[in-house]
Amino acid sequence: MIAGLKQHISKYPRLKKALKSAKTTILGAALGIIKSGSLRSGLTVFVYHDVSPSPAESSRRYSLNVPPSVFEFQLEFIKKRFNVIGPDELLSGKVPPKAALITFDDGLKGFFTYAVPLLEKHELPVIIFMNMAPVKGEVFWSGLITYLCEKRDDFVPYLKERAGNGFNEKAPFLSCSREIVHSYLNASGRSFDEEVSAFIGPFAAEDDLKAASGIKNIYFGNHLYNHDNALLLSDSELIESFRKNEEALAAYSNTRPLFAFPFGQPGACFNEREMDILFANGAKKIFSSFPVVNVNPSARFLHRIALYETDRSCPKIWHRIFRQRNQAY
Repeated sequence: MIAGLKQHISKYPRLKKALKSAKTTILGAALGIIKSGSLRSGLTVFVYHDVSPSPAESSRRYSLNVPPSVFEFQLEFIKKRFNVIGPDELLSGKVPPKAALITFDDGLKGFFTYAVPLLEKHELPVIIFMNMAPVKGEVFWSGLITYLCEKRDDFVPYLKERAGNGFNEKAPFLSCSREIVHSYLNASGRSFDEEVSAFIGPFAAEDDLKAASGIKNIYFGNHLYNHDNALLLSDSELIESFRKNEEALAAYSNTRPLFAFPFGQPGACFNEREMDILFANGAKKIFSSFPVVNVNPSARFLHRIALYETDRSCPKIWHRIFRQRNQAY
C-alpha cells in the first residue's frame, strides 16, 4: 500500500514538492520546540552572500541570494530568538547564552546596498569577509572559474584531463588551480572578464567600503585576496594571499582579525595545515561553511549555517539550523 502510494505521488511532481515542503515545516516546527534549548550554551553563526531584489545569474544559479524582504524576516527571527553579538564580543570571550553571529562572504554590491540598511534598521552587528582583489578591479576568481565550468563546454573536459586524480566530479570548480585556468585562457586567447562581470553582478567599490566602515556594527574580515580554494595554493601562495588582503583591509578601522575560508568546506577546501598557517599569520578565529551549531563558542575554529531564499518561515529556519547534527566535529 505504501509502495503504491509512493509510486502514485512520484507521478505528480507538484504534489511531491508540496508534501516535501509540508514535511519540512512540520519537522522544523518540532525541532524548534524540542531542540531550541540546546542552543543555550552554543554559538550559531549564519552566513550569507548576496541580498538583492534582482540578483545576477551566479547568485541565482548557486542560491547565494536572499531577497531583501526575506532577509529582513530572517533578521527578525534571529533577533527575537538569539542574542546577536559582533566580532568584538566573540574575540573578547563575552559570549552570552543563545548567541548568534551574522556573517557575509565575498563583497558583492548587494550587501552594501540592501543588507546594510536593514542591519542598521534592526541594530544588528555583522562581519563581511572580503575578497579585496575584485574591489580593486581584478577579476573575481570564484566568478571566473564557475563561469568557465557552466558556460564553456570545452572547459570541464580540459580541467578533468589536467587535474587528474584531483578532479572533483561533484564540484569541478574546486579543482581549478591557477595553472590550469591560466593555461586554458592562454589557449583560448580570451580573458572572459566582461562575461564574468555580468555573470556575478556588481562587486563593491572602495567607496562602498569607506562608507560602511563608518557605520556602527559593520565589520570587515579576511577571505583571502581573491576567492581561491586554499587547498590548491602552496603554503607561500596562501600566506601571500592572506597578507595581501590584510594589507588592503588595514585601511579600514572596522577590520577585525577573523578569517573565513573561500568555499568553506573542510576537506575539499582546506585542512588543519591551512588553518595552522593562517593562525600563525595572525588570524584569531577561522570560519568554515559547514552547517552546524558551535557547541564551544570559545573555539578558534567555528562553523556557519547558510540561510536561503526558501527559508521564509520559522519552521523552515529551525529545520535549516537543526537538519545536521547539532555539534561541530
